[in-house]
Amino acid sequence: MDPTRPFLAYYLQNQWQRIKRAGEVDVPDGMVIYSLRHFFASNCLTNGIPITDVADWMSHKSLDITFKIYRHLMPGSIGKAAKILDVGLAA
Repeated sequence: MDPTRPFLAYYLQNQWQRIKRAGEVDVPDGMVIYSLRHFFASNCLTNGIPITDVADWMSHKSLDITFKIYRHLMPGSIGKAAKILDVGLAA
């Protein structure tokens, strides 16, 4: 396996199934490997990582896709933008 390349989806799915079957890790019912993808993106955005970076890492075809899915994690973004613009206009 080449460590510089992403894991193939079937490889990750096989590993996930193996972990669940082994029962050594408490995997909640209904949790699927795709949940980890959302966990990753959510944590990035709530910790201030730019949405442009997250969209790139998630391989979304456009920033709009990432924005529509994760907008709720950035509730202060419109208010913050308004304050910045107000300061700029008042100068």
